[in-house]
Amino acid sequence: MPAPSLLSRFALALLLAGAPLFASEPAAPLTLPEVFAAVRDHHPGLAAARASTEASHARIDVEKAWMDPRLGFDVKRDNTRLANYSELEATVSQELPLSGRAKLRGQAASAESAVVSAQGRRREWMLLNQARLAFTRLAATDERLALNTRLHDNLHQSRALARLAYETGQRTQMELLALETDLIKTDGERTELTSQRLQEVAALNALMLRPVETGIAPLALPAPVLPTLALGDAVARARVMSPEITVALRELDAARAKLAVVRKNRAIDPDVSFTARQMHNSGQALSSFDTGISFSVPWANPGRTRAELIEARSRINAARAEADASEAEIAGMVAAAHTRATASFNQVKRYQDELLPLSRASADAARRDYETGRAPLPSVLTAQRMTLETELQLSTARAEQALATAELCFLTSQDVQP
Repeated sequence: MPAPSLLSRFALALLLAGAPLFASEPAAPLTLPEVFAAVRDHHPGLAAARASTEASHARIDVEKAWMDPRLGFDVKRDNTRLANYSELEATVSQELPLSGRAKLRGQAASAESAVVSAQGRRREWMLLNQARLAFTRLAATDERLALNTRLHDNLHQSRALARLAYETGQRTQMELLALETDLIKTDGERTELTSQRLQEVAALNALMLRPVETGIAPLALPAPVLPTLALGDAVARARVMSPEITVALRELDAARAKLAVVRKNRAIDPDVSFTARQMHNSGQALSSFDTGISFSVPWANPGRTRAELIEARSRINAARAEADASEAEIAGMVAAAHTRATASFNQVKRYQDELLPLSRASADAARRDYETGRAPLPSVLTAQRMTLETELQLSTARAEQALATAELCFLTSQDVQP
């Protein structure tokens, strides 16, 4: 077989060199810590959560304060003339929280504030997880786009060579049509990937509160790693760190504090009063005064008290069941993510250490045969295409491993601490 021509060598060099992707995009790559910082600093949902937490903290002082004193005035007349009076009376009364109900209300408000704070933490947790997944999906799409472009170039050159060979009667029309079909499929995949990238860029920009059309340079998937925690340790950490479980436990504390307040509602807090009286034309600033004490009678309405107790106990049972359900759900999710991350890591290693080296060795052998005149250029392109397809399969495995690792980090609250 004759040695390859200069034009064929040039075509092969172009194939192996490749072309840069997204040349018009910003050069500085975005990092995950930068994404987390932008979400924490700018997302209005977190600003709303912080404001709610501040409001709930302020509510504690309101609930544990004494009831407002009451001041009343009474003007008595012994005639029908509005401007004349016979007696003026002023009364001041104050409830004394001797039962400790105000203190218990403050403790209940503090427990409710802890619930609001945990809900704010859960909202931050969810937003950071959305950002992490959006970042990972974008990186996976960028990697597949780069491989798709290389595969497209390979198919385009293979089609050109196949067309020339077909016109000279060296290759069949079936081979040419197969390459045409593969090229059209690759173009369709590139269109889909480009659209997917635009959506993922818009979603990530929205989370960082940036204009959705802001460009993001191509991202790279992180290197595959095995889970740093054993399954049992990961489940234990998730139970401690999960905001979902924390919210349920804080709601249980709040329900118990509310029950304590309800029970204390049957106690009696006295209401003391002082009444000063001034008689018209008596010449005295204070003619007489009275003191008094009054009590509420909660036993007169047992139905309401009983209903309040039933409500408070039911809320405790609901909060306890919700905490148990959250723990079971989180444990199952951690086990699933841990298993997927481990299995996908092994799959990535299989592609990296076994399949891809074999495919590259085949491509190198085809190129050496071509350079020595023992094989035609189409065989080199075919071997190169097989290598690219193996790299695409590796990219899919890498994306699965990165997403599983991201979910595991999310569930165990790794990489999201302030």
